[in-house]
Amino acid sequence: MNDILSLKSRTTFTQARRLSVFLLAVCILLLTGCFSSTKVYNADKNILYKGDIYNMANVQRVSPRIEGKLPNGDVRTMRGMDKKSVQALLNENSPIMVSMIVEMDDREMIYERKSISKYSEFSSMTKRFEKAMSRINKFMGNKKTTQLKL
Repeated sequence: MNDILSLKSRTTFTQARRLSVFLLAVCILLLTGCFSSTKVYNADKNILYKGDIYNMANVQRVSPRIEGKLPNGDVRTMRGMDKKSVQALLNENSPIMVSMIVEMDDREMIYERKSISKYSEFSSMTKRFEKAMSRINKFMGNKKTTQLKL
């Protein structure tokens, strides 16, 4: 009788050991699936504009700059100027060479450069530039995208 009990306990122990090994294997497979699904994104970001490639991987600061070069050679900052200020500047010095520039740390990307003589031309240039800056800011904030075509 004692042998029968020890035989039953041995088979129960063997079955429990097999079940624990099986459950351990399942846990290891599940954990492997969890760790392998971790996403690692490449930090190399590039902007393509007019055939040039700008590498944005190590860029810390991206800022817009709008300048106007007057006919006498003076350069004025036109960022933040309202309609009356631009019209007054155009009345005094027409035409003005306006440059829309994206500053990337120590580098510059000239987005648009055009000679203007009316406020409407300046306004349309500014709208296009603001859209481009918005796209650049979204691009830099998105970890998944690595390339932006302007």
